[in-house]
Parts: sequence; structure tokens; C-alpha cells
Amino acid sequence: MLSITKIFSFESAHSISDYEGACSNLHGHSYVLHVTVSGEELEKDMLLDFKALKKIVKEEIIEKLDHTLVLKNTENHKRDFQQMWQKIFWMEHEPTAERMLLWMKDRIVPKLPSHVKLESLTLYETSTCYACWKG
Repeated sequence: MLSITKIFSFESAHSISDYEGACSNLHGHSYVLHVTVSGEELEKDMLLDFKALKKIVKEEIIEKLDHTLVLKNTENHKRDFQQMWQKIFWMEHEPTAERMLLWMKDRIVPKLPSHVKLESLTLYETSTCYACWKG
């Protein structure tokens, strides 16, 4: 089995509305995302061109989340935040690192060639805090 990893970074703000503590306040992160894909077949001596992986992740994830306010889709949030921010990404669930990873997985997997599978996603909120999804 072979694997390749591409690392991305983006800036986003969020709040966890049903959390008792500082994370219920609006705050931001300099996220770092590691995307690892794997497979056994090579096409033109590559598992997957890094450019192709970059295009998928940029279109499906980075363009939607970079410099964006990420919030759970509730009527209170819509009323309170819609007029203040131009770019808001509404999630069905609280925008925790874990929920963001599950959303990312669902966006990336259908875009990969059939001989490549998504092996793992690791999302750093800070240099010492991260969540990981493994397929």
C-alpha cells in the first residue's frame, strides 16, 4: 500500500453554541489540515498527482472555509450573525474539529479516482490540539 499526504492551511472563526466554556465565544483558528490518500495502483508512476489532490481539497474545503465564520445552522445564529459577516458557512452540527472532519470526508471521498481511497484527515486547531479521522 502506498500513501501520499498534502498539507493545507486556512483561517476560520467559529463558536460552539452548546458548550459551557470559552469555546462558546466567537474565536478563530489557524487550521492546518493533513490529507492522506492511499492505494496500490500507480497511474503514470504516481498514486495521485499532488496537483489533483490540491485541486479537490481547495475546491471542496478551502474555498468554503478559508476566512469564513463557521456556525451551527440555527435560527438564533442566522438572526445574530447574518448581517455582520459576509462569508458564513452554516453546518448542520456544531463546528467542532470532529464534525468538520466528517464534513470534509464526505466532500473529498466522491471526488477521488476509483483506485485511490481517503486514508486519513488530521485537522489541527492549534499546534497542540488536533482531531483525526481514519478510513
